[in-house]
Amino acid sequence: MSDQRETWRQLLQLAAPWQVLKLRHDENARRYDIWVGVEAPRQWFGFVRRGPEVPVEHYSWRHVNFGDWRVHLHVALPVGSTLEGLPWAGEFDMPFSNQLARQIFALLKADVSLQRICDLLDLPVSELWRFRYALDTGRLNVGEIAPEAIKVDEATDSDIPSLDDPVWAALVDGKLEIDIRVLGLKLMLSRLRAQMEKITDAEIRDLKLQEFQRYFAKNKQMLSHELAQLREGAASV
Repeated sequence: MSDQRETWRQLLQLAAPWQVLKLRHDENARRYDIWVGVEAPRQWFGFVRRGPEVPVEHYSWRHVNFGDWRVHLHVALPVGSTLEGLPWAGEFDMPFSNQLARQIFALLKADVSLQRICDLLDLPVSELWRFRYALDTGRLNVGEIAPEAIKVDEATDSDIPSLDDPVWAALVDGKLEIDIRVLGLKLMLSRLRAQMEKITDAEIRDLKLQEFQRYFAKNKQMLSHELAQLREGAASV
């Protein structure tokens, strides 16, 4: 068992003083549960050194899959300690570890649907919606879960302004107004403008603009009137 704990310590890239305290696996459910905490210091001959007990707070996160096994981490955090920036930890009120959150965010940027993400990663849809809602309302900043920007190659379409064209931000921020005849676009733009008022994280703003651009690309025949104005606006922004 100690060898298994050491293997998982290395897989999770735990640094001292964090240790794998206990683990359990369920072959029927294809699930690993791993308990992480600060192991009590030991004296000579392996005896635990007794001292005043430090109160801890307990948190659980779904971590990246191990093959086709789901991994759940349970962390005992000593009061006063921090888990900021650790890939195997997560936001205290979020369901996913930082490493899994980065994986999900990369899939969102690649235009993978929420249902497909649930199928690929074996995630409960309710937890994914909770994560997505935190992104959309500015509750969660990608800078907290992804130290490096997540980039996805974009297909080019000469009829659609490129993602780095300032016309998208101008339209969403209300600096550019166009005549919109399609109700779906009116509703989407209204929702985006409300969301952008709350979102300050550059990566999430980029994701929202990317989704907006893709909407135009997928519906460009229906949005020819709006696209013509957008191209005119791109020349003047």
